[in-house]
Amino acid sequence: MRAVVLDKPGMDNIRVVNVEAPRPGPNEVLIKVRFAGVNPVDYFTINRSGKPMPHIPGAEFSGVIEEFGPNVRGVNVGDEVVVYNRLFDGSCSYCLIGHEELCVNGGLIGVVTNGGFAEYAVVPAINVIRVPRGVSLNEAATLPVGALTAWHMVFDRTGMRAGELVVVLGATGNVGSYAVQFAKLAGATVIAVSRKTVRVKDALMELSADYIVTPEEVQSLVSELSNGLGADLVVDAIGQATWGPSFQLVARHGRWVTAGALTGGDVTLSLSSLYSREVTVIGSTGGTRAGFTKILDILSGRRIKAPIYSKMNLDKVKEAFDAVFKAEDRVGKVLLTPT
Repeated sequence: MRAVVLDKPGMDNIRVVNVEAPRPGPNEVLIKVRFAGVNPVDYFTINRSGKPMPHIPGAEFSGVIEEFGPNVRGVNVGDEVVVYNRLFDGSCSYCLIGHEELCVNGGLIGVVTNGGFAEYAVVPAINVIRVPRGVSLNEAATLPVGALTAWHMVFDRTGMRAGELVVVLGATGNVGSYAVQFAKLAGATVIAVSRKTVRVKDALMELSADYIVTPEEVQSLVSELSNGLGADLVVDAIGQATWGPSFQLVARHGRWVTAGALTGGDVTLSLSSLYSREVTVIGSTGGTRAGFTKILDILSGRRIKAPIYSKMNLDKVKEAFDAVFKAEDRVGKVLLTPT
C-alpha cells in the first residue's frame, strides 16, 4: 500500500512509499482509508516524534471496513466508518465517568500508533463509529480533530449558554470553523476573529458568524456589544501569540478556553487580573465518544456544515500542510485522499 512514512522527525524526512499493508489482530479492524484530515497535531507529530518508527502519521480519517480480526462484533465488511482517535482502556477512573479523552493508558491514533495517511489503517474496533445516512465520508473526516475539539471546548468544558457573547479566535481553522457553528447553535452572539477577513468573510458568514473582524478590531466591537463589560466566553486555540489580548477580552465572571498552543505554550498570567475579575481559565483536549456521536447526528440533520477547503492526493502531503498554515483564503479542512 502507499503511505506517508518518516524514518526520523522532520517534515523534510517524509516520503510517500509502498509499504506492506497492516493486518487486523484481535479486537481490531482494517480500514480502507478514503479521506484523512490534515491538522497541526500531524505537523507536530512529524516534526517531533511518532510511534512506532518508521511512522505513518494521520490522526483524523474515515473510510470503509475491509477486514476485521478475531473477537470483533457489531461491524461488517463494507461499513462506512469514521475513527474516534483517542485510544482508551475503558477501565481507568476517567473512562468510567465517560472521559475517554483523559484515559491514563491512552494516546492518540496517528501519534502513538500508525495513522491514516495511508491507503489502509488498523485501529481498535471500539474506535470506529458508523457514518450515518446523510453524512459523506469526506465530511466525516473533518470531525475527529476539528469538530470534536470545538464541541468539547464549547459545550463540555465551558457550558456554553444561549444569549452569551462569544469570541472565536482563529475562526477559519479546523477548530475555529466548528467553534463558530457550535456557539451559534447554542444561541450565542458570535464574533469570528481572523486576519484574513477580506478573503474569508463570505465563508464565515455561511458558518453563521454574527460579526467578522480582525484581531485589531475585536476589542472595540466587544466593548460596544457588551457595554464595556467584555465577552462571556473567549475560544482561543492559537496559543502564545494571542493569549494577552484574548484574555483581556473576557468579562468579569467570564471564561477563557484553549485546546492548543499552535504559536507556543509559554504565557504570563496576571494573577491579580485573574482573581479580581473572577475569570475562569479552562484547558480542553479532544473530546468524548458521546460527544462525537452527537456531532454526527447534528451533521446528518444538516444543522451544521462540514467546511472543506481542498482535497489533495497523498503525494501532495507537503502542499497540504502548506495550505493549512499559509493559504490566505482557507476556511475549514484540508483533506488527503489516499485512494
